[in-house]
Order: sequence, then structure tokens, then C-alpha cells
Amino acid sequence: MVSTVHIVMQGKGGAGKSLTSSMLVQYFQHANYLVQAIDLDPTTPTLSAIKALRAVPIQIMDGDDINPRLFDHVMTRIFEAPDDSHTVIDTGTSAFIATCSYLAENNAFELLQEAGVRVYIHCPVCGGAVLDDTFNSLLAIFRHFPGVPLVVWLNEFFGTITKNGMSFEESNICLDNADRIAAVMSHPKVQAGTFGEDIRAMMAAKLTFEEAIRSNDFNVMARQRLKIYWTKAIERLDGVAFVEPVDLGTSDQEAAE
Repeated sequence: MVSTVHIVMQGKGGAGKSLTSSMLVQYFQHANYLVQAIDLDPTTPTLSAIKALRAVPIQIMDGDDINPRLFDHVMTRIFEAPDDSHTVIDTGTSAFIATCSYLAENNAFELLQEAGVRVYIHCPVCGGAVLDDTFNSLLAIFRHFPGVPLVVWLNEFFGTITKNGMSFEESNICLDNADRIAAVMSHPKVQAGTFGEDIRAMMAAKLTFEEAIRSNDFNVMARQRLKIYWTKAIERLDGVAFVEPVDLGTSDQEAAE
């Protein structure tokens, strides 16, 4: 079996990067996978603030740039991860450009792939006023890492993700990179005053979905809405290729068939 690393990247703040990272870790914990979480966000370390995720914060920045020696610790943890395990890495929005540059210049992903580690980049994109900014980050990732499959997360909290009347799946960025996209997932649009507020309150309280669902700090209807949202999230993640274990010598395409 092989290990898998999921690195969540997006240059636009508030796009749902930390929500995506935390949901991945929570899902792997829920499904009884071996999982380690790493928080590289130097300014808003959300992942490591949620204690139940047991995320390790690693400071990789030295001023405005990445210290390669500090990033060595991240690579070491990935290489030492057990077979059939998952590593989820939440990167910092403020360090997006520096992170992309370091990973590309040092062929970090190629090194992992040559060692038999499956690598996926997860990138949330948003609707509404930040659509263009999040699309630009996605394009930058495609350009920097041509050999790495991407999981695109459509975050509809701020509006539907349409451009010139076309959905993401109909857009040029999706069609031109179809062979690179391992999956298109979603953070579906919800009522801002109910589901949206419950999720914001859960994140602010630094709780997982399962913790919030059991917490008396949330009223009975808030707990019910969180349970509905989390149950549907589990259903969306069940069986997708990037979470399934793969035997050595088996390609992702063969695993998905």
C-alpha cells in the first residue's frame, strides 16, 4: 500500500481552505484511516486550533519567505508516514506565492511521487465577488504543478460558481485541465442565517462537527443542521478515488474503475 498527502492551497483568504482541510481530517478520522494533520498557516493557524484534529503546527516562514530547512520537517513527516495513511496539510494564504515557488523550485512533489507517495492538491474556489481571485489561484496551481492531480472544491457559500453564464464544469479552466482534475467536490450553498451561521460558530469554537453535534453550547436545531450537513459531507467523500487505499503498482485510474 502507499501513503497519500493532501495539500490544501488557495491564495485568496476566506475561500474555505481551512474548512476544506478540517473536513478532510475529520472524514479520515471518522472512516478510521490513519491520518496526520499539519498546519503551515503562519497567521491564522485554524487547523491546529481544533484540538481534536491533533494537527501539528510547523512554522516554515522566515520573514516573508520560506526557510527551506524548516520545510524539511514537513517533508520528513510525510516520508515517515505509515503505508495506507493520509497526511493533510493546510497551507497559509499569506504564504501562497512563497509556498508555490518553493515546492516548484525544489521539485518537492516529484520527489514524493518518485518515492511512491500519492499527492493531491486541493483548491477551493468561490462564487460571488471573489470568483476571479480564486480562479486565478487555481490557474497558478495548474501552471506551477503540471504533474500533480487536483481536487477542486466548489465553495458556494458566497454564491453560485458561474462565469459568463457557465458552470465550473463548463468553464475553459475546467475543460482545458480535465485530465488534471481528480475530482470536483463541493461545499454546497446553505442558508447563511442557519446552516452558515452554525458552521461559522462551530469553527469559531474550534470544534469538529461531531463535537459540536454533541455540545450543549449549540441548541437542538443547530445540532440537527450540523448533523445534516456533516452526514451529507460524509456521503460525498465516501468512495472517491483520492481517499481510497491503492496497492503499489495500481494507478489512480485503475483504482477508480
